[in-house]
Order: sequence, then C-alpha cells, then structure tokens
Amino acid sequence: MHRVLDKGRNGLDRLAHLYESICVILLIAMLVINALNIVTRGVFDSSLNWVWPWTMVAFLTWVMLAFFPLYQRRKDVSIYILLQFLPSVAQRALGVLVAVSIMIASGLLIYTFPERLASLRGTIEMVGLPRKILIWPLLASALPIFLGALLDAIRILSGAAYVPFGMIEVTEATK
Repeated sequence: MHRVLDKGRNGLDRLAHLYESICVILLIAMLVINALNIVTRGVFDSSLNWVWPWTMVAFLTWVMLAFFPLYQRRKDVSIYILLQFLPSVAQRALGVLVAVSIMIASGLLIYTFPERLASLRGTIEMVGLPRKILIWPLLASALPIFLGALLDAIRILSGAAYVPFGMIEVTEATK
C-alpha cells in the first residue's frame, strides 16, 4: 500500500515540476513581450496593443497552474503551530481533517467545472481565443490537488505521521 502511495506522490511531484516549468516559461514570455512593448513605445512612439490582453491570458494561466505546485511543495499555510502541542493521535486526526478540507475545496472546483465552462462564451478581445480556454488551468490544478490530498489522507489513515505544510519548529514546544 505504501509503495502505491509513494508512486502516486512521485507522479504528482513530476507533474508539479512540469507545471513549474510552464509557469517559468509563461513568466519569461510575459516579461519579454512587455519589455518589447516598452522599448517599442520609447523608440517608435507606438505601443503594441496586443501585449496587454496576451499578458492577462498568460497571467491567469500562470496563477491557476501555480496552485498545484505550491500545494505539492507544501508552500501553503496550515495550522502547524498548534500541531506541536497535540498528541500524535490528535495530530493525525488533524491531518486527515486538513486533507478532507482540501478535497472538499478542490472537489467543489471540479464539481462546478462544467457549469463554469458553460458560462464562458465568446472570444477574448484582441486575442481571438475562446473564453473557455481561461478555465482549463484551474481544472488542471484542482484535479492533482484533490488527488494529492486523497493520497495524504490515505497515508495518514494507514499509520503515517502528519507532516503539515510549512512546518516551523517552535522553541517553546521543545523545552
């Protein structure tokens, strides 16, 4: 069982790395086209009108895709300070509660995806892409976050310790 959970976690780690790479490429593209726009304004006294809408599309994609790597790399916030003062059974129960809460939040995004997709109509002005394209990165992050939380819950329920996000050692707890 632990082997399957480890393989699942490793697969999610690889996916998070891919998402991080895509986010870096998007950030570089946004910086390059905006720098080009600034230079064009300064040298030719003319702006590239397409830069702003494409920057917004890239930025929305970047933000939504970044949700998953942040979750996977444990860079979000959890209730880690209180955790150190709880017995291990309560820590594990809290870990399951956190995992279930994450599954509920990401599950709602997944569940409402068809409704959100249906509500997006038309094209993005000056870009020409359909508005529906803007919602897919959110689903691309919500699905692996849900799977990661599910794996965490199963791992904790099968006896593993709960290692919260952003764990900070409190010196008073060790005295």
